[in-house]
Amino acid sequence: MKKYLLLIFIFAISLQSLMAQESDDLMDLSLEELLNTEVVTASKKAQKISDAPATVISISEDQIKKYGYRDLKDIFRTLPGVDVSYDNQGEVRSLVLMRGIMGNQKIAILQDGKKYNPTTGERFIYGHNIPLSFYKRVEIVYGPASALYGADAYSGVINLITKDGADVNGVEASVTYASTEALIADLLYGGKVNDETDVIVGLRAYNGQDYKLHEDYEDYDVVNKYKDESLTTEYPIQNFNLFSKVKHQDFTIGFDWQHTMETNAPATIPSNYAYSDSYLWGQDLRHAYINYDKSLNEDILLSATVSAGDYEINPASNFLLFQDTELSKTAASYKYGYSRYYKAEVQLDWTISEAVNIITGVSFEDVLSFPKTKNLDDGPFRTDGNLVDDMSRLVDPATGYVFGLVGLTDSKFGERNYTNTGFFLQGDIDLMKNLTLTLGGRLDYNSIYEETINPRAGLVYKPSSDLSLKALVGTAYIQPSNYYRWENFANPFILHVPNEDIKPEKITNISLSSTYYASNNLSIRLDLFRNNLTDVIGAAVVGTEFNQGQNYYNPYRTVLGENPSVDWAEINTNLGKIYTQGFEIDVNYKYSNLMFNLTYSFIDGKDEEKDHPIAKVSPHKVNLKTDYSLGDFTAAVSLRWYSKVQTLKENAVYGDAGDKSYEFEGAFLTYLNLNYQISKHFAVNLAVDNVLGTKHYGAAPYAESGWVMHRAPQALRKIFFGLKTTL
Repeated sequence: MKKYLLLIFIFAISLQSLMAQESDDLMDLSLEELLNTEVVTASKKAQKISDAPATVISISEDQIKKYGYRDLKDIFRTLPGVDVSYDNQGEVRSLVLMRGIMGNQKIAILQDGKKYNPTTGERFIYGHNIPLSFYKRVEIVYGPASALYGADAYSGVINLITKDGADVNGVEASVTYASTEALIADLLYGGKVNDETDVIVGLRAYNGQDYKLHEDYEDYDVVNKYKDESLTTEYPIQNFNLFSKVKHQDFTIGFDWQHTMETNAPATIPSNYAYSDSYLWGQDLRHAYINYDKSLNEDILLSATVSAGDYEINPASNFLLFQDTELSKTAASYKYGYSRYYKAEVQLDWTISEAVNIITGVSFEDVLSFPKTKNLDDGPFRTDGNLVDDMSRLVDPATGYVFGLVGLTDSKFGERNYTNTGFFLQGDIDLMKNLTLTLGGRLDYNSIYEETINPRAGLVYKPSSDLSLKALVGTAYIQPSNYYRWENFANPFILHVPNEDIKPEKITNISLSSTYYASNNLSIRLDLFRNNLTDVIGAAVVGTEFNQGQNYYNPYRTVLGENPSVDWAEINTNLGKIYTQGFEIDVNYKYSNLMFNLTYSFIDGKDEEKDHPIAKVSPHKVNLKTDYSLGDFTAAVSLRWYSKVQTLKENAVYGDAGDKSYEFEGAFLTYLNLNYQISKHFAVNLAVDNVLGTKHYGAAPYAESGWVMHRAPQALRKIFFGLKTTL
């Protein structure tokens, strides 16, 4: 009842504001001035969106505030061409597909142009761990970009542009209470020390509970029947972020630390896994860098960066398994992994003439990589600096081979280190007044999988100031990272073994895009695209033909009283081809103090290896956003509709063992966000996710097997109430 009284109170304040305040100055700008902003991600230089040789969406700080986006994951629900499934297993949290391409590691996350996700290719967690309070805008580039950024800039690039101290000019602090029983605290300090020095420091803590899905979904009903009194049926969040940056003359020094510890429970089969406060997935990401920007003359800009960072899976990360059918006895299987990198990069931006610009650069990266361990049944990994995973239990006594893999005789798995050298070159040529050609490419040489070449080409034609037409071709690759080359785990029912011989997965994209500003109040964007994926990396069940006739070895099968020597295993390998294709329509309309954004996305595709439509994708998606600003009050509503979602062909419920529909129902969802500036220094915010409390499902991660659910139940209504002060 208190929550609803609070909602009525905020609305009352809002109505008073509507009657008393005048139009915000932002609303006096045309749509082109609001939307055709300057971006840097598409070409590693500043240019208008209409000039960039890419499909780009820029989310401003004003939009972040209006729509109540708290973390990066919240933006995905309103992006055209993006499927997002929240509340998944811990090492994924939110499964994100851009234009039908699955894999969180296939989106390059940058912070001020520097790689933010793990350099070794681990899956990236989109949870309550990327606070947008640190950023003044977020740039989203659709399609491959390895021609500029190297490995893993595959289905898209997201660049988080940090605030400067001058953007804050004081202290910003906020406290938010979430109805899931969580507390969120943000603190940001920034300012100019003098004319040459700018400083900003940010902190964020998110602690408490996530949405308890077992209270609303029959899919999780078994959680309510636990007999083990130690199981607490909690969904903990214990996250911390630190961000800092100092600019002095031509130098910028930065450091950030992302500590994530979130529940590992949702989307795993609850009859096999215990959902409790000890079932966690945690990891730390740390980056430090020194950047030097210098104009050598009026035509040449030099940028040099030295950076270092690491990625660590928290030793407490585990899979909490039931040991009996009575739901009364559990045991944790722990995981650990670590990587560290040192990187140097130099870039030159040279304006040769009014018609020709060249950007070129070279980078070198030295990487220490200790891939994620097998299931550790005897307690957390001991991080004493000795990065060794002992697999002696998995040595076949008859042959001396680990897992029975021919030639694999060393049972002490340690570091799998490598270096990567990259060189890129891109030129922009004005062929005529309104026609610009972009040509570029990048050569990478990796000490493990050797050379990879990725070209790109773009043609931007602007027949008038109101119309922009783009034709784009680009390629990218996913590194066959140590994460996939050495991934392994075993239980009595499945054996997953390493494979050193994986090749890079590749993509070729063709896109056509047009943007038309029909008036100061109306804009329309249309994008058509086709993605061809080859050598797709994934898990496959293989027989002894892969292992030269030698059986695989799984000692865990002795628990079932069965022979540990088996003629099959699951393995990561290059599977075949996938294509995705479709189009997106993006319409923006401004009327007085109202803003509307309507998008429709269509995605089609096929997994040729499985002879099945692409999985985990909704073919039809509609997003409607509208916001109203008047003086100190803003209100924003987001509506999201998605059609039926495809599952995998082997799905245990919707696949061959079920009704063979291979899909589950979509949903219609509503999001509300209200902001009111009480005074110069104080503001109040109320956000409601899934206002109507609609039960709905998203795609589950991985293979939708006996340990992952066939669909992922999503949270019902969440309410966030926050207070913010600026000093």
